[in-house]
Amino acid sequence: MALISWGQQPDMQQVAKLEDVIEAIVADNEDANVEQLLDDLQAFREAPLNINQCQRADLERLYFLSPVQIDHLLTYRQQYGPILTPFELAQVDGFTRQLIGWLQLFVVFGSAEASKRFFPTRQEILLRAIRQIELQKGYKEPRKYQGSPEKLYLRYRFSSSTVRAGLTAEKDAGESFFSGANPEGFDYYSAFAIIGLKDDQHQLFLGDYLARFGQGLVAWQGFSLAKSAEVNQVARFGQGLRTYSSTDENNYLRGLGAAFHWGNFGWSPFVSYKKFDANREQRAEETVFTSFQSSGLHRTANEIEDKNSVSALTIGTNLTYTFQRFSLGVTGVYNRYGLALDRREADYNRFLFEGRQLTTVGANYQWGVSRYYFYGEAAWSGSKGFAFIQGVEGQLADELELSLLYRSIGKKYNAPLGSGFTENSRLNDEQGLYLGATVEPLANVSVKLYADLFSHQWIKYTTVAPAKGAEYLLQVNYQLNDEWEIYGRYFYEEKPVKSKGADFQFNLEQQREKWRVHLSGAIADRYLLRSRLEWINYQHEEQSKGWLVFQDFGWRSKANNCSAWFRVAYFYTDDYDSRIYTYENDLLYQFAVPAFYGKGMRFYLNGKVKICEKIDFWMKLARSWFIGVDTIGTGYSQLDANSRTEVKFQLRFKF
Repeated sequence: MALISWGQQPDMQQVAKLEDVIEAIVADNEDANVEQLLDDLQAFREAPLNINQCQRADLERLYFLSPVQIDHLLTYRQQYGPILTPFELAQVDGFTRQLIGWLQLFVVFGSAEASKRFFPTRQEILLRAIRQIELQKGYKEPRKYQGSPEKLYLRYRFSSSTVRAGLTAEKDAGESFFSGANPEGFDYYSAFAIIGLKDDQHQLFLGDYLARFGQGLVAWQGFSLAKSAEVNQVARFGQGLRTYSSTDENNYLRGLGAAFHWGNFGWSPFVSYKKFDANREQRAEETVFTSFQSSGLHRTANEIEDKNSVSALTIGTNLTYTFQRFSLGVTGVYNRYGLALDRREADYNRFLFEGRQLTTVGANYQWGVSRYYFYGEAAWSGSKGFAFIQGVEGQLADELELSLLYRSIGKKYNAPLGSGFTENSRLNDEQGLYLGATVEPLANVSVKLYADLFSHQWIKYTTVAPAKGAEYLLQVNYQLNDEWEIYGRYFYEEKPVKSKGADFQFNLEQQREKWRVHLSGAIADRYLLRSRLEWINYQHEEQSKGWLVFQDFGWRSKANNCSAWFRVAYFYTDDYDSRIYTYENDLLYQFAVPAFYGKGMRFYLNGKVKICEKIDFWMKLARSWFIGVDTIGTGYSQLDANSRTEVKFQLRFKF
């Protein structure tokens, strides 16, 4: 075991570690809905868990802990008593230097005699404004966007020991504000309240909320773990009903829910009625909707027409029995639309749900045995489809942890609220086997790798025939010393994608290879550096390549009331197919994983100022230059320029 040292870390290093957690979890997924993740992690930053009194459900909400690691932590605490310092965590099986560093951000090592977390009454108001300086085509005459180019955001939160409530309001760029289609102000409003009964033994949910049960085959909304360099974090923790605080304007429930607990039994009934965005058409004498709209943008006449155009009634329930390290749950969801879903005629739509109502039922379990954790879920949908997920995680030795997951999603299976561990974005028609491993061959070295093999029995939007694919990742981390770390990563993906011949279409293998070298560390207490070099090689009908390099500089003031990040990046790719994703530091509760393609440079300056104990201010200025082009983007989003500039401002009041 290597010598591990801890001290009082400056806020700058804490922020850098928090970003490492987020980037490791979401990988290169630019579509990941991580607002809820950021909200959860920030809540634990400001009101940390007491490591000696927290329960399994609390640790599961940290996302980066695997089920086996949680079991080992709870077992260690039971056998040896309170954990008094971070040094002790090094004795817990499976807890690496990196994991301990991450965990320190969200826990405290207080007395175990305190029976519960204490929540003083707190309120928070957050205001945010974002503006792209260059005007897009939609704002110019003849004008297509109804509103101004500013994106505005308002958030209010109230929390006490028994009640938590909140309000979120947002206007996207191009949407009207106190005019046009939005005379009442913002384009989107969301509110929630959660009331704890009998010392939080029972909870009542009002307004907007999420449903997350089992492995997601029946009901899972919001953020979910996917394939990433954290290879042993593919198991889902059924988190039940959760308050909703994101700006995704469609993927949530609105109504009434409850979570009751009696001894080993838990019951969560819920009912929701809300409207969502969809494309409507007139078919014969009936109005139907043909597809869902998930962008949440309401700038043009067509987008406004699709807003809240269809209603959905959802009724569901979950019953769970838990005993020590074993739990068994049953979930059922009934969904009914105000209009019939009648998809457009296409081969890839053949087995997808159509109609007005659908029922989905599933059973899930979790079982910890010694150093192993078994989990799974089986589900049936009213469209006569079946789905099955079975996984196991285990620590075969102190230096080796494995994760295995098999999934079989029938081509007739459909679940409106479902979101499982799949390669395809839709929970339908997929068979796959995932194997991940974490190995620590040396004290300061960790190796992470996974292989995922998947197949589809029917045609997808991107294919013209049944297909098979594979994805592989290998990452080696080396801790140079207490301050510096370097890692190298190799990623390979191969899957069929349709290609057009002279007279017909056919599947042609698409190959994507990515290499990355990343170095990060601190100079003294107040300066941080991060450097990255990444290459990509893409092959389909033609070959395209690309690379990106960036340098980050972090700084904080002596008084720790100011901090700033600066990045300069250069990228060169042949086309969009060889695009490269990178994580960017952003405002509080904000997240960015932009895609870079073409040839150009990008810089951003991001800073925070603590004006006083109750007021914080953030800003970000980002600019991208593209070499050899006269326009950026297409359609109404087109810019008649070779650069793009964005400014962000955010103010938070806490009282």
